[in-house]
Order: sequence, then structure tokens, then C-alpha cells
Amino acid sequence: MPKCPNCTAHTQGPDKEWTFGRFRVKMYKCTKCGNQFREYFKESTMQFVLSAHNGGLGKIRVTKETKDRHKSHQ
Repeated sequence: MPKCPNCTAHTQGPDKEWTFGRFRVKMYKCTKCGNQFREYFKESTMQFVLSAHNGGLGKIRVTKETKDRHKSHQ
């Protein structure tokens, strides 16, 4: 049973599984803190874990403040 790298709580089975090149990827979402992380396996051995401690691995939200700051640096 995998542990969340953010809060170390045990999670249930993977939400999603797929093949990415040579790796078999398993995606989990922690029910305690909401962190989403992925485990990468190669030949049934876990190689590494990618985690987004902000609660998701989705698109980065751009706020108006970020856009304004970007315009001022151009």
C-alpha cells in the first residue's frame, strides 16, 4: 500500500494506470491531504515518485498578478 509523500498517509489502489515509454505509471490521490502523486515502475521495481505537494499535477493557474508581473519584465 503506497504512502503519500506529503503527509505519509496510506492510500488505496491507484486512480489511474498507464504506460509511459519504458515505465508503468500509477497515479494516486491522497484522501487525507489531497496531494496527487505518481509512482514510476520499471520491470516491477519502483524507480521514482513524482509529487505535487500543492494538491495536483494539473495545469498551473495563472493569476492576474502573475500576468501583470510578466508584462512589466518585457
